[in-house]
Amino acid sequence: MQLSKQEQGWIIGIDGGGTKTKAAICDRSGRVAAIVTGDASNPLSRPWSEVEITIRHLIEELVRRAAIRASCVDAIYMGLAGADRPAVSAQIEASFGPEWQGRLFIDNDAVPALYSGTWGEPGVVLIAGTGSIAYAVHRSNRRYRVGGWGYLLGDEGSGFDVGRQGAVAVLRAFDGRGEATTLTQLMLDHYGLKAPDELIAYIYGSDNPRKQLGDCSRLVEEAANQGDEVALRIIHQAARSLVELVGACHAKLGEELPVVLAGGLLTAETRVRRELMEMASFAICTPTVPPVIGALVAGMQRLGRQLDPDGIRQLQMLQGDGEGSNVDEG
Repeated sequence: MQLSKQEQGWIIGIDGGGTKTKAAICDRSGRVAAIVTGDASNPLSRPWSEVEITIRHLIEELVRRAAIRASCVDAIYMGLAGADRPAVSAQIEASFGPEWQGRLFIDNDAVPALYSGTWGEPGVVLIAGTGSIAYAVHRSNRRYRVGGWGYLLGDEGSGFDVGRQGAVAVLRAFDGRGEATTLTQLMLDHYGLKAPDELIAYIYGSDNPRKQLGDCSRLVEEAANQGDEVALRIIHQAARSLVELVGACHAKLGEELPVVLAGGLLTAETRVRRELMEMASFAICTPTVPPVIGALVAGMQRLGRQLDPDGIRQLQMLQGDGEGSNVDEG
């Protein structure tokens, strides 16, 4: 049966993350009919079978809330961590390609974050959350990445890096190798410990030491706000490391493109963000929508649709028809 014009042209955008996944659906005009949230969908840190179940559930829920059939969807754009690597993209294609043949578009999860600020235009996205990376899309569609090598080999300037440096400073002070810092008492209180050396068993014995140290970044921020010199130096170095990521990206591009800030460390009003803004000599583009809307923009772009001002306004109205039940919180 032939679909009417109103039934055609829907786009699904998926922004996969290490802690949660956002998915959205819009019609051909850009009206967002639903946004839903699911579990983590990072194929590099979670079994693929679980990631696939999460994504399938989100797609089914979007189609249900939009009150359409899956055949009405012209494109499904998936922005997932590592999806620009052949092994990961092949896995995604094997799972979803047969049923979404010709309609499935796979990309790195940095692109939705970028397009949430540039609306599909070229630029650089600087992401600093638990990890860190700078990712650029050139006007020729060439892609460049700097950093993003994980907590063992990189992630400079990330929440993990800041938290780890804070814990190191506490232990150096305990040894007598470093200066005293208010971080010591903050960490002891936070973890309910009596002495700094108890951090060893706590961190190494944790199921997720990376997350535990990443959480410490908030304590470094608190100590810096109290004027602690050790914490202030850690924050300063983190901001400098992030500026270096952007500088290397611009060097690869051969020009300075606008930079979109993303990730918890840079979207909240943190000291790292403030210091970075003071150091930055490049233009910063502030997103007005979450990355999942950037995924819809990318999906439209893959279909060759041009975003006009009306389309952008529609996408900015996240609730679609109103303060709706079709938009999940979180």
